[in-house]
Amino acid sequence: MTFRQFLAFTALTLPACALLIVFGDQPLARFIHGHFGGAAPFFATLTATADKIHDALMMHVVGLPIIFLALGLAFAVGRYGLKRRGATIFLILLLTHEFSMVLANVLKGTVHRLRPEVLFGTGYAGTGLWATGPHNDSFPSTHTATYFSLFWPLAVAFPKYRGPLLVLPGLIALGRLVLGAHYLSDVWFSIWLVVALTFLFGLLDRPRKTAAM
Repeated sequence: MTFRQFLAFTALTLPACALLIVFGDQPLARFIHGHFGGAAPFFATLTATADKIHDALMMHVVGLPIIFLALGLAFAVGRYGLKRRGATIFLILLLTHEFSMVLANVLKGTVHRLRPEVLFGTGYAGTGLWATGPHNDSFPSTHTATYFSLFWPLAVAFPKYRGPLLVLPGLIALGRLVLGAHYLSDVWFSIWLVVALTFLFGLLDRPRKTAAM
């Protein structure tokens, strides 16, 4: 992704998310809740299965999650042992995945947005931002950030396989809407967050210009 492409995506995403929070999220959530509830068991099973696999990869060995150890080792061996510059993708993937999850959780604890399930139940006035009480951790979607951060860096590095690589994270993101766990802006912002971090850490893989002698 070029800097211009990233700026264009950002210029589209941030205003769109703001408009959705104010005007579009709640009507869309009600529509999905009323018309696509039959798909909920499929998405619930898919998400639960993916979570079990991810939880296993996040188990700690010598103080670090297995997935981080594996990615770090792959980067070290590939970059410094085999002298393959392309091995930097493992470092980009590691950093993007970790920072996506951390930042998504930090934002949840800052924004305190009520989840759609509250809207479907007791209901609430306004946008649900900075709310007190339970179920106020809707923005952004940690599930979306988690799974997109595992696949988006690979999709950027291997555009030929972008479609297949994005099937699972795309279904996870769609499932957050169908399951009534998140609003569209929650999901969309999480995708932007992953794209932003991938772009940022992707700078590590760009060749440095040598100064003219």
